[in-house]
Amino acid sequence: MAVTDPGPPEVLLLVVDAGGGHRSAARALLAAAEETGAPWRFRVESLEALLGSLDFLQKRTGLSFEEGYNLILRRRWTMLLTPLLRILHGLIAVRRRALVRELRRRFAGRRPAAVLSVIPNFNGVVRDALAAEHPGVPLLVLLTDFADFPPRFWIEPGLSRVIVGTDEAARQALTIGIPPERISRVSGMVLHPRFYQTDRADARTRVRRELGVPDEGFTVMLLFGGKGSPEMEPLAARLREVGPEWQVIAICGDNPGLLAKLEAVAGRAGGRLHPVGFTDRVADFMAGSDLLITKPGPGSLAEAFHQGVPVVVTRNRHTIPQERFNVRFVEEHGLGLVVGHWKEIPQAVAGLARDPARRERLRAATLALPENRAVYEAVAIVGGEVARR
Repeated sequence: MAVTDPGPPEVLLLVVDAGGGHRSAARALLAAAEETGAPWRFRVESLEALLGSLDFLQKRTGLSFEEGYNLILRRRWTMLLTPLLRILHGLIAVRRRALVRELRRRFAGRRPAAVLSVIPNFNGVVRDALAAEHPGVPLLVLLTDFADFPPRFWIEPGLSRVIVGTDEAARQALTIGIPPERISRVSGMVLHPRFYQTDRADARTRVRRELGVPDEGFTVMLLFGGKGSPEMEPLAARLREVGPEWQVIAICGDNPGLLAKLEAVAGRAGGRLHPVGFTDRVADFMAGSDLLITKPGPGSLAEAFHQGVPVVVTRNRHTIPQERFNVRFVEEHGLGLVVGHWKEIPQAVAGLARDPARRERLRAATLALPENRAVYEAVAIVGGEVARR
């Protein structure tokens, strides 16, 4: 009787599309596992797909949890996020049994070698469903933020392992009761392997030639998430006024309307404004820049630090709660400038444009950070858990 080959061990990778960072981390992990020839494979599942039938927001508004969160980000209603997160945690507590039961049903019949979560808020539910349906299968949680936003955001008691990219997150895991041997401190945020395939000097020359940017022309890059941001249009215009000689690369992401507006502005900018739509060449464009203007998202900051590019970020009432520590990280390590409102950015940039010595100090601080190999370290940690079992 023929024996069916079960194939390589399978690691269930749980993602969510509330914001873009979780899916980006998953893509990076998949690429790194393939590149390194991992003897196991990821199976990606969306938590929204697994628990969609119990989505309490969708039942009442027609919007899924993911859609509601992304709407808040687009409309800049981010001041609401902290109270809404606490309400969400209360609802999860009330519906916990039903959520665990549904997730256990979805886990049934296909025992993974391990589960890796790159999602917040629901890790306690995942822990309980996995323990009930597949005892002994480890649950690893990889933070895609620089730090947790406790309680019950990323780190929960009883996790098999947490993978963190900062000392602050490691301290938070200890505080909540995770044993030290279950805390894996990697060298930063997970970056896509393409960031390790980019030679900065070569990419800088290539991108500037492609865009017609002078070799020594002061160049800033605007990057406000995967969907862009409305303030990019007035900010680009103001940067042109304050620094007529500056070059501005504006990454609009998946936002055709914003791209069209900036292309119209670019036509009047004498070749100094360079709008870019959705692209997988962020590493190249960043390498061609002297400064990154961005919201304090963990992915954009980690990419800039890896490329040796200082940043300008804002901190105000619109800063989302889980990104507040990121601003502090920038300040404490001298990695860039922090301002209170986007309208203050052009003058902050002007100060750096006039002071190359200060720019070089900021750049040196980014290069002094530990070399970020987090995506490969995370894949190796997952592989270790699979091998042990």
